[in-house]
Amino acid sequence: MHAKIKSFIYLLVLCLGSLLALADAPEPVPPAVAEATAEEFPVAVDGTTITVRVLTPPANKLAKNPALFMAFAVDRNTTLTKRPYCLAAEYFLENGHRALSFDLPSHGDRVGALRSGIDGFRDAFVAGNNVFAGFVWEGKAVIDECIKRGLATPGRIAVGGTSRGGYMSLRLLAGDDRIVAGAGFAPVTDWRDLREFSEDKTREDVAALYLSNFIPALAGKHVFVAIGKTDERVSTAKCQAFAESLQQANTAANKPAGTVDFHLTDDAGHSLSDTWYEKGRAFLLQSVALPSP
Repeated sequence: MHAKIKSFIYLLVLCLGSLLALADAPEPVPPAVAEATAEEFPVAVDGTTITVRVLTPPANKLAKNPALFMAFAVDRNTTLTKRPYCLAAEYFLENGHRALSFDLPSHGDRVGALRSGIDGFRDAFVAGNNVFAGFVWEGKAVIDECIKRGLATPGRIAVGGTSRGGYMSLRLLAGDDRIVAGAGFAPVTDWRDLREFSEDKTREDVAALYLSNFIPALAGKHVFVAIGKTDERVSTAKCQAFAESLQQANTAANKPAGTVDFHLTDDAGHSLSDTWYEKGRAFLLQSVALPSP
């Protein structure tokens, strides 16, 4: 009897060990990302050096005139290898185009003395370092370098990101006319609605960060936005108000219909199903393939 109990315990331990090993195993890198050639290079911006990672499809799959997709979510490695963050980058690579990312401020290699993540955004901003405007300058410098290296062509560049990365992507879209399309997947649109900025809601400089303030620079550009109907983390209401205001601005300026593609989804909370990433990435790739106006 004791032998049977020992055997059962032994098998149980083996099963638990196998389950733990599976749980700890890294997620497989998506095939299109795994087969791409990765290169990294530094870009200096206002005394700060950021590391850019560019993925290029194999030579036999590279498009004749490849577009460039700039992806943002958190750090560059996670953004380009983990789903759903990398779904749009995957799609561009699968279709013969390049993808790149670099660490957001307070993420990855850029975590310094302040807190990391969105807390780091807040700490830097209230200390006088506008990381949001700074990110736009970083993105512009990265595009400059990519064009210099033959990795990008003005008018064939798209940008997109998730949540905090969605905000950064749309700010960059507003700040650089070489980018023709952008996507925000459950994007932050107003930092006053995030708990990390709860003590700063009355600050005028925080209010000025609301994406609706950048609509004049976004009008006429191709913009995809999707958000769940009950997203309290980044505020569905603010995101919807931004998208509707952008649509109205395009109508008033006689911009082509369909320039803004906005979706309220049934996804719960601060999440989006892969379906919306798939719709967004198709929108982006189609937009960079359009002739310049």
